[in-house]
Amino acid sequence: MNKKTKAPPARMRTYRIRAEMKETPDVDKLAQLFINMALSRARAGRADDRAAQSTSRQDAHGEVES
Repeated sequence: MNKKTKAPPARMRTYRIRAEMKETPDVDKLAQLFINMALSRARAGRADDRAAQSTSRQDAHGEVES
């Protein structure tokens, strides 16, 4: 199989990517990101647990979904 590699469009050929080191990294922002991710996962887990418990309670009482 001979596939030709496509060149990027003309509008993208002039872009350059540069990385610059900061004296102080944004550790606070990164920490806040991880905290928010953990909180959202915990909330989602609790919601899933509640849904599973309510479903198991309904099954235990002999209720049938229609």
